[in-house]
Amino acid sequence: MGKRDEARAETIERILAAARGEIAKVGGVGLSMRSVSREVGMVSSAVYRYFPSREDLLTAMILESYRGLADALREAEAEAEAADERDEAATGNPDAGSDAERWRRLADALRRWGLRAPHEFQLIYGTPIPGYVAPAETIPAAGEVAGPFLACLRSRQVAGFELPGDGGGMHAFAEDVGVTPSAAAAVVAAISELVGFVGLELAGYFVGLADPADDLYGLVAARQVRDLGLE
Repeated sequence: MGKRDEARAETIERILAAARGEIAKVGGVGLSMRSVSREVGMVSSAVYRYFPSREDLLTAMILESYRGLADALREAEAEAEAADERDEAATGNPDAGSDAERWRRLADALRRWGLRAPHEFQLIYGTPIPGYVAPAETIPAAGEVAGPFLACLRSRQVAGFELPGDGGGMHAFAEDVGVTPSAAAAVVAAISELVGFVGLELAGYFVGLADPADDLYGLVAARQVRDLGLE
């Protein structure tokens, strides 16, 4: 990377950092290019050279947030694989690894990331921003989040998640990611449940009821493991 490219990358990161700070204060709805420009110490017209519109800046932040969550899940996946290798070495059984334990690790990683980066979590899973329509390029980024969870099920059939007809596109999705349609539907539903739980936790829903919500969340993940047939 040449000096000009390095300078451009550094400026983009400064803009994104300022935008993250704005999101933390005012949320996605209140994000202002002028405020971001002021924080970075640039005139608005200069910021627009890097992000032609507010929507482009939001998209860059959404992609960055998806990458952050996907990285956290891949780290949990790698830890699960290392644990599987240790189990196999200890028992001599190549099937000693547990998809159930892998799922629990992934579920925990999703929650940890959400609690550590609440504003980024809300950006990708919170209330839609009026007037903003996420472009197609965000779809593969969302798929990177689902990938590790889908890998836990592989070719399993999940009872109760058989879809009629084309399943609203679920069959095509299942074919693309290499799992059964029932597994794809079950994973989408399960991730939605985990995301909903973390979203409610961030909103303070469990204060005075299950605070901290570690045990309750663990029970949800354990029930998912049973429902998905991972045990």
